[in-house]
Parts: sequence; C-alpha cells; structure tokens
Amino acid sequence: MLVATLVFATQDGLSRYLAGKYSVTLTIILRFWALAGGIFLYFFFVKKSRSLLLSTRPLLQISRSSILVAEIFITVYSFTLIGLVATSAIFSCYPLIAVIFSHYILKEELSRLKFFVVFLGFLGVLTIIRPGGELFQKYSFLPLLGAILYALYGVLTRMASFTDSSYTSFIWTGLTGAFFSTLLAPFYFLPIEKPDVFLMLILCTLGIVGHFTLIKAFEFAEATVIQPFGYFHLVFAGIIGILIFNEYLTWAMAIGTSIVIFAGISSYILDKPPKKIRQETGK
Repeated sequence: MLVATLVFATQDGLSRYLAGKYSVTLTIILRFWALAGGIFLYFFFVKKSRSLLLSTRPLLQISRSSILVAEIFITVYSFTLIGLVATSAIFSCYPLIAVIFSHYILKEELSRLKFFVVFLGFLGVLTIIRPGGELFQKYSFLPLLGAILYALYGVLTRMASFTDSSYTSFIWTGLTGAFFSTLLAPFYFLPIEKPDVFLMLILCTLGIVGHFTLIKAFEFAEATVIQPFGYFHLVFAGIIGILIFNEYLTWAMAIGTSIVIFAGISSYILDKPPKKIRQETGK
C-alpha cells in the first residue's frame, strides 16, 4: 500500500506539470488509454482473463467507473488551480465522507461517536480552507467535490465487490475511462513536445503500476487494515509539491490536515472489533 500511495502521488505530480503545460483533458486521455492498453495486453496473453470482463451488475460498474473519471478530471484540474499540496490536504477527508455514504448506501452502522469523528474531520477541512481566506477564494470546493466523488466511488466499488472480483472492477474502470476519453480526444488532442513524450510515458506507466499494486494490497489485507496507510499519499504529495513546484505548507493546512488524519485513523479504530471478539470469531 505504501508503494501504491507513492506511485499515485508521483503520478499526481506529473499530472500537475503536464496538465498545466498542455491540458487537463489530454493528460487524462493518455492515462486512460495506457490503462486500457495494459488491459488489452492482459486479455491477449492470458486467455482466462477474458472471463473477468463479465459482470453480474454492469450498470453499477459503469456508474462507479464514470464517477471515478469525473473525480480524476476535477482533482487534476484542481492541481493546476490551487496546487498539489492544498488539493491533497482537502482531498484527504474522503475516507470520512465514505463513512457517511456507507451508512446510507450500504446500511452500515453509524454510531454517535463515529458521527462525531466525521464531524471533527470536516472541522479539519474548514481549518485548511479557512472560509474568507485566500485558499477559500481560489476554488477550494473543487478538491472537496473530488473527495466526495472518490468516496462515493469507493463505496460503490465495495458494493460491486459483493458480486464481482476486484479484477473485474479494475477492468471496467479502465475500459469505461478509455471510452469517455476517446470521445473527447478529437477535441483536445494536441501535439506533444519531444522532451515531454518520455514524461507522458512515465505518467501512463505509473497509472498501470499504481492500480496493480493497489489491487495486490487489497489481496493481502482487508480494506480496513490498509486504510490508514492511504494518508501517506498526502505526505508524499506534499513533499513533491514543496520540493518540485515550490508550493508551501501553511500552519492552517498543517493543523487542519492533522485533524483530518486523526479523525480518519480514529474512524478506522472504531471499525475494528475488540481483540477478544476477533479471537473468538477467528478474525
């Protein structure tokens, strides 16, 4: 999971640079084309993989994949407007939003204590954007909207996992993204400078590697176990934003992000059953 977060943070950094130089749409088009290309190669060399395309809930797969496509567009666009550090700081609240969606969509229990933890996380977000401050006036709603969409995507992905394998969901995500990207390609495709072709290839490779390592992480451990490691994405993205793009971390961002991370880890702890119960149930 640590490798996956590092890969995605590096991909975000490259996306921020390339989207600022070319366009958000072109960057994402190439990402999804590469992902779909990797899937087609897998289909070609591994015949058994073709059965993974079959889904018992295709409408759910299309819906969750479309939501992810929209989230990526919004988040990468936010990188170009308010920066990698600020976007990642606000976006880090998505696990807490997922708790709310899980309660209403998956009918999971939401205790008063857990609701308080979620509320605490939103206070952290408000600390980061400081209504009336400079960041609040510069499209801070974009990463928050991205976090909402990503949380919804995560909950719908969990719903899909009840009937489809993680590989099936991964394939539908890549192919759906490639479909929408191809529709946009004639309007946004631009010639790429030779020095940037290599960066585009790295960007596409990181997308494939990131999704592959993420799937492997979920194979070896439950989602609730590896969730806290997802916050390392914020650490890696922050380092890249500060060192590469000369962004800065304000005290409001640092304090607000700490509150969000504390709330997220607390939510994870509340999800885990007591040790005695785990021993009795064998979990």
